[in-house]
Amino acid sequence: MSLADRRNNLVQQINKVEDEQTLEMLEASLAYYNNNDGKDITDGLDNYQLAELNSLLKEPDDKDTISEEEFKKLFARWNTK
Repeated sequence: MSLADRRNNLVQQINKVEDEQTLEMLEASLAYYNNNDGKDITDGLDNYQLAELNSLLKEPDDKDTISEEEFKKLFARWNTK
């Protein structure tokens, strides 16, 4: 797909969007990518912050989750009147 075709496809998709929040998100994304001067979002982080971010990425997705049964036990006293 050529660049012009891609651009036209995006314009058509944007013209169909009715949700204002979606348009705001698109505006923010375009503003970021048009004004970032080739910088990555992590370029402003110091070594500690970057290491912390990397360690968070390596954590299992379900690290801090509990089962529904455990949840019910923990919050049982708030379910009473």
